[in-house]
Amino acid sequence: MIRIQSLGAFLVLVVVLVSHPSNATSPVDLSSEEHAWIARNSKIRVSGPQAFPPFQYFDEDGVFKGMASDYIFFIAEMVGLEVEVVKKQPWSEILKKIENKEIDMLTCAAVTPEREAYLMYTKPYLSFPLIIISRKDAPFISGVDSLHKLKLAAIRKNASIEWLRRDNINVVPHYVDSPLEALKQVSLGHADVAIENLAAATYLIEKNGLSNLKIAAPTSYENYTLSVAVRNDWPELVSILNKGFAAISQEKHNEIRQKWIAVRYEHGVRAKDIILWTVSVGLIASILILIYHFWNKKLVNEIQERKRTEREKENLIVELKDALGNIKTLHGILPICCECKSIRDDKGYWKKIERYIRDHSEADFSHGLCPNCMIKLYGKEEWFEASVDSQKGKSD
Repeated sequence: MIRIQSLGAFLVLVVVLVSHPSNATSPVDLSSEEHAWIARNSKIRVSGPQAFPPFQYFDEDGVFKGMASDYIFFIAEMVGLEVEVVKKQPWSEILKKIENKEIDMLTCAAVTPEREAYLMYTKPYLSFPLIIISRKDAPFISGVDSLHKLKLAAIRKNASIEWLRRDNINVVPHYVDSPLEALKQVSLGHADVAIENLAAATYLIEKNGLSNLKIAAPTSYENYTLSVAVRNDWPELVSILNKGFAAISQEKHNEIRQKWIAVRYEHGVRAKDIILWTVSVGLIASILILIYHFWNKKLVNEIQERKRTEREKENLIVELKDALGNIKTLHGILPICCECKSIRDDKGYWKKIERYIRDHSEADFSHGLCPNCMIKLYGKEEWFEASVDSQKGKSD
């Protein structure tokens, strides 16, 4: 779903890109034949869409106004034409009257095969995307192919009906008198969808508080281009208007566009702001990604180091447990024979003292004789007495 609130910047870009002004300035370079034609037809009866803001409409005071009429009034002043605005009436009547030559020119109109039978067109001077509008709770719509058998709110003789029929898309027409009425019919559930110009749709939806509507999908018809339509027996007027559009300076084009864009999008977003925001967001996102990358790498290294330290601790604990298991200590009261010095173990067996100590500690024995025991055992032996006398002599 395309959000209505996000379309301001897009609309600004479309307006800038779709027109084809030159840098030529007035007065318009008309031929002598064109000047003669203006002299014969100085008053032009003009009409256009009756409720198609911001392009063309009658306001509450009955004033004929919009972006299209601003262009026409300006060109008319440059070339010396007088504009007579035809009173407000249904669009179908407007088309019938210009076909009957009762109206001379339409300020803006789309080109259709049916209208080409009785109208001539200037080069397109306004162009905007054509979009499908539905309620927010409506089923998903991918494009015009999804419109089969849906009820379409549309103005009689509207170009979109002709395009759908040409493409064999069978919609059920629900005819209304204006784009606003079409949107209201969709909002109220009396119609399923409407097909409308992006600029007009967003203008009407927000201006009239139709908050339950959404832009469901773009159409395959791409941009909806608007030209000035002229009765087909006045090719001279088409040529004069084309030269008039070419003579409008870039500054005047900008003035007219900004006047009507400002009415709708005074808090909108400029193209350079979009670029600036995009670059800024991209830069911030890149910095955050780099910070996350380095932080994540550091965290991974810390986790690996912590795991390595934990493994070392676990190994050390195991080694200590093994060492403690191998350490043998003697404690408590040991029963010992007062004669042979044997020791009784906890199972009641008597063991030689050296064997008991060896079994219950890390100590071992190497046998020898103390001096007293040597005298006791060998004191009466001659070799012992001779050894003792020899030791005394050395000491003297």
